[in-house]
Amino acid sequence: MILTTDQREQFPSQQTQLPTQLLEQRQSNWQQIEIHHHPIFGNQLIIDGDLQISEADLAYNSAMTAPLLTLSDCRDIAILGGGDGGVLNEILMTFDRLEKPCDRITLIDIDGDVIDLCQRWMPKLCGNAFNDPRAQIIVGDAFAWIDQARNLDAVIYDLTMDPVREGLSRSEFIQDILGKVHRSLRPGGVFSMQACGEWLSDREQLLSELRASLGNHFTNQQEQTVVIPSYVEMWTFLTARKPG
Repeated sequence: MILTTDQREQFPSQQTQLPTQLLEQRQSNWQQIEIHHHPIFGNQLIIDGDLQISEADLAYNSAMTAPLLTLSDCRDIAILGGGDGGVLNEILMTFDRLEKPCDRITLIDIDGDVIDLCQRWMPKLCGNAFNDPRAQIIVGDAFAWIDQARNLDAVIYDLTMDPVREGLSRSEFIQDILGKVHRSLRPGGVFSMQACGEWLSDREQLLSELRASLGNHFTNQQEQTVVIPSYVEMWTFLTARKPG
């Protein structure tokens, strides 16, 4: 989840408080999905009451994909989550614009209904990316998939930092998923992830845990903090490279 109701209430804004129009809602096997139209930020994806992304939030997708451009050869890419299609579309458009070859982008998201609704209501975000022949779309468990993957050029983590298994601490979850990502990458491969916003109550603790865990597995660790329009806050992104 990206921006929770509690976080939005901590930072009220005239823009975020404007009334939105509900375009469609659906209860999937996993969550309550809503598509709203905001008069400033365009159509928005909201899951279980939490804002995920808006059509105006192209900065989010750019921040996630920019680290991949540091690789001279980046042909096999995985996106964990990202069912709105924005990151997928950004990779395809950027690589085409720069004439960088890309053979396959595998997107793994647990909820096919998110993909379906975003294709229908958020084309400004996802474009025709889901239909691109280079895109392999898997509706399933991203954590199980990445555990089996090997020799990827890049992995983008577009999921929550909350533990996915009951009884697992956040620190244990972070160590587990970063270990899986490390094994999935080829030597020299790049990892890019979203981390948190500036209004998260335990932001520094989370960033400290992420930095430490990244340091255990990767090198060339870097951070960027970007304004995401509809979040109305600065959001931190991390990237690192597998040694080799």
